[in-house]
Amino acid sequence: MGKKVEKVAKEKVVTSVEEEGPRNPEDYVCTGNLEVDFTELCNRMEILEFPLVVPRHPAVPLGGLADEMQSLSASDKSTPSSAAVGKEHISFFRPCVQVEMESDDPKLVKAIYIRAWMIDQRYIFIFQKCLPALVALQTVSLWNVGLTEATFTALVAILRQCTSLKSVVLDGNPFAHQPYYLLMNEDSQIQHLTLRNNQIDDVGAKLIGEALSTPRKCNKTLLTLNLNFNHITDKGIGYIAEGLRLNRSLLWLSVAYNQIGDEGAIKLAKVLSPFALTHEEIVERRLLQSNSQESPRSSSLRRPESKSDRSSQIESSTAIDKSQKSAKSAIKKKDKKEMTFLEKATPSITQVIPKKDDFKMLKRDNHITEVGVKALLAALKVQISQARPAVDGRSVSGLLRLVLTKNAFPVTCEAYTSLQELIVARDPMSKHHVVCSPPSTHGESQLQG
Repeated sequence: MGKKVEKVAKEKVVTSVEEEGPRNPEDYVCTGNLEVDFTELCNRMEILEFPLVVPRHPAVPLGGLADEMQSLSASDKSTPSSAAVGKEHISFFRPCVQVEMESDDPKLVKAIYIRAWMIDQRYIFIFQKCLPALVALQTVSLWNVGLTEATFTALVAILRQCTSLKSVVLDGNPFAHQPYYLLMNEDSQIQHLTLRNNQIDDVGAKLIGEALSTPRKCNKTLLTLNLNFNHITDKGIGYIAEGLRLNRSLLWLSVAYNQIGDEGAIKLAKVLSPFALTHEEIVERRLLQSNSQESPRSSSLRRPESKSDRSSQIESSTAIDKSQKSAKSAIKKKDKKEMTFLEKATPSITQVIPKKDDFKMLKRDNHITEVGVKALLAALKVQISQARPAVDGRSVSGLLRLVLTKNAFPVTCEAYTSLQELIVARDPMSKHHVVCSPPSTHGESQLQG
C-alpha cells in the first residue's frame, strides 16, 4: 500500500513539472545586470551554446600585438605549458559580448562590443529585453554581425528605447536597400554614428542626405558621421552636401576611401560658401519661424545656438524685403558646424585589422585634383572674410581642420600650399598651432579630406 502511494506521488510530481514546462522568456523581468539577464534569457530560450558576457580587454597597439604573438610562439616552442597558454589566448577570440562598466559595477554597463558572430532573431529578442534596462548604456558597437534588414529594423527600434545611448557603430553590415538613414531620423538621440564598409552607394547617400536635412525636417542630434570604405561617388556626395544645407548639428563627416573627385569636392565647397536658399526652403523657414513665435516653448527643445552663422544661409537670389531681412538676422544666430573628411584616412591603432576583402577597398581612393582644392580654398577664404570675432576676441567660426592627403594632386601645388597656410592657424589639433585659451564651443567647423 505504501509503495503504491509513493509511486502515485512521484507520478504527480513528474506530471506537474512536465505541465509547467520551460520558463517563458516573455515573463522575465530584467535586473539591469547584463550578464545575469543575458544568460537567463538564453537559458529560457533553450540556446545551448551562447556567447558569454565578459569585460572588454584594453586595446593593444598593432606593434605590441605582433610582439605579443612572437613571444607566444617562442614560448610554445620552449615550454611544455604553452598549450594551456595558447588555449587561453584562443578563448579570447570566441564569440562574446564585451562590455565596459563604470566603477566595475555590473549594473552600470556603458558600452557593448560584439565582433563577428551572427545576431539572429533570437538574440534580437534578448537584446530587446536587456538593452533598455541598461540605464548607463552609451555605446553599442556591432562589427560584422550578419544583420539582415529585418533584424536591423528591429535593432533600430531597440536602440530608440535606450535613453542614454550616444554612439552606434555598425561597420561591416551591408544591406541591399541601405536603411541606415533610420538611425538619423528626427527623434534619434544618436550623436556619433559609424557606417564603414557597408557598400553604401549613391542611393544610400541620397537617403542619408535627406535624413540630415530637407526643407521640412532635419536631424538635430548627430555630431559625427563616418562613411569610410563605401561606394559613394560625386553624385552621392552631392546628395549629402544638399543635406548639409540646413543641418546645424553635424560637426564631423568622413568619406575617406570612396570614389569622390573634383565634382564632389566642389559640391561640398558650395555648402561651405555663401549660397541662396531655394523658394521652397524660404517658404518652409518662414513657416517654422511663424510656428516658433506662436509656441515659444518649442524653442527650448532646440539645440543651443551660436551667435555666428554663414550669412549666405538666408540670402535669396531675389530682392530681400524687410520681412526677409528680419528673418536673416534671426537665422544668423544659428551655428553651422561641419567637418568633412575626404582623405584616405590612416586607420587608428584601435581599429580592427582589415581582411583581404577590405584591402580591395583601398584601391577605390578619392581622386580630388587641384581643381577641387581650389574650390575648397575659395570657400575657406570666404568663411575667413565673413567670420565675426567671438566674445573673447578670437574668430573661430567656419572650417577649423582640413586634410586632403593622398589625393590626385601634388603636395607642392600652389592651391594646396595656400590652403595649408590658412588652415594651420585654425586647426585646434595642429602641432604648429598653440592655443593659449580654451577654444570656444560655438562656431567651430572642421574639414578633412
